[in-house]
Amino acid sequence: MHRTNHKKIFILIFFLLSTQLLSGCVLTRVSEKSHAREVDSLNVIGMSLDAAKGKLSKEGFDCSDYPETNRVQTKSGPRTLIQLDCSKRSLELICPQIRYAVLNVDPQSFKVVLVGKRITDQACF
Repeated sequence: MHRTNHKKIFILIFFLLSTQLLSGCVLTRVSEKSHAREVDSLNVIGMSLDAAKGKLSKEGFDCSDYPETNRVQTKSGPRTLIQLDCSKRSLELICPQIRYAVLNVDPQSFKVVLVGKRITDQACF
């Protein structure tokens, strides 16, 4: 009788662990720190908007077709910059994690001056 209870508990734990692994959450989600390192390693600051967009696309990011002009707070104060959102989704089918790299571009030179990074963990809620 005691051995049967251990077997049932083992089967339940195995089932829950398998379900978690198959959902993709464990395998495809990244931390804020890992995402920041990934975006920083692309070294897009100083590149033209088109070159930076191409580099992000090669790394699996999907960039918007329409950049927006916004006021952005920088170390030297607020500036009007062109912003282009690029995103990458995790492989989960339900509530994927979406990782963003936001290219902030100087409107006169069309060079990337800042890169914003953010993550949306529960994209369906």
